Amino acid sequence: MINVSHNLPLLHQACQGDEHLRATLVDMELSLQGKRALVTGATKGIGRAIAEAFANEGASVAICARNASDVASTVADLQSRGVQATGASIDVSDAETYSAWVESAASELGGLDIFVANVSALAAGWDASSWQAMLETDLLHTTRGYEAAAPFLKRSDCPSLVVVSSVSANLAGVGGGQAYGAVKAALISLASQLAQEIGPAGIRVNTVSPGPIDFPGGFWDRLRVSDPERYANARAAAALGRHGTPEEVARAVVFLASPAASYITGANLKVDGGTLSTVNY
Repeated sequence: MINVSHNLPLLHQACQGDEHLRATLVDMELSLQGKRALVTGATKGIGRAIAEAFANEGASVAICARNASDVASTVADLQSRGVQATGASIDVSDAETYSAWVESAASELGGLDIFVANVSALAAGWDASSWQAMLETDLLHTTRGYEAAAPFLKRSDCPSLVVVSSVSANLAGVGGGQAYGAVKAALISLASQLAQEIGPAGIRVNTVSPGPIDFPGGFWDRLRVSDPERYANARAAAALGRHGTPEEVARAVVFLASPAASYITGANLKVDGGTLSTVNY
């Protein structure tokens, strides 16, 4: 393994596109082989990339989403990577069905080491239906999912919970999306409190907050056509001058979930290309 701190010129080359050097420099052992991960909302975009990243690291994966055909094709793809994979068509706002699935999926995998709460209603309005959708789909799906997964996580030797939030939690009045931004902020607070509460049991809890992430069929891809000015402004707002990819978020999630991040808990990792120009202490 190359010591990156002593090889900044090589790192620069890797960042400029040298695939061989990039692969060498990021050769970190995540120790995920044989681990068991559950990811919600994992057939498209960020969730799909997270599930694929776990599978590529040798972890078994359970996924859910609402569209049955999307679930089936995603499970088949994950299995083709040589790992155990299972999935179900679930509406996470259906509390009883969702909680039962988390328990059955964990049992099918032979246990659970990692729970990733990723699914979102993406409701950005101020109306009651937007608030209800965000509370049920984002916030309560996280708490219910953890409660169902907790007995399995407590038997793991490396238990971890990762919550996918958003930088919209910090964008007060500047595109936070009313219900969307407020509930995403609540998720960060929830994860921080939960990290303190269940830390003594050895369970780590962290949040990943993506900025604008562009992928085919996603929100920003649609906005490219419907509102090109807003799309361009979001690109310009990032220090790196571009939107991110699902894979870039997935790598952050998988790292935080892995034993390689064994002393990190209660953190909120922004994956936003510098969209939020804040000082973090």
